[in-house]
Amino acid sequence: MGKGKSMKNLSKCGVNCSTDCKAYKVECAGCNELSGKVSLAKFLGKVLCPIYECSIEAGFADCKECGKAPCNLWFSTRDPDSTDEQFKADIESRLSNFKNN
Repeated sequence: MGKGKSMKNLSKCGVNCSTDCKAYKVECAGCNELSGKVSLAKFLGKVLCPIYECSIEAGFADCKECGKAPCNLWFSTRDPDSTDEQFKADIESRLSNFKNN
C-alpha cells in the first residue's frame, strides 16, 4: 500500500515529487499527474520534461528501467541555480529512490 503511493509520486527520473520537489502542490501537481508537462519543461522551451519524454518514447516506465541513469539528459536539465554539491546530492537521492522502490 505505501509502496504504491510512493511509486505514484516517483517521477520518471527518480524524484519523489511529494518529498523532493519544492514545486509539488505549490506550482505542480506532480510529474506523473501532469504527464510530464511540468514547469521545468516550459523553462527549457519544451512542452514535456525531456526526461519524461525520453522515457515514454523509449518505452520505459522510468530511468531505472532504462539503466543509463544518470545520463546526459539529467545533466542538461540540471537546475541552473543548484551548486555542484546540491546537484550531486540530487542525483544520489534520485538513484536511492529507485533502489528503495
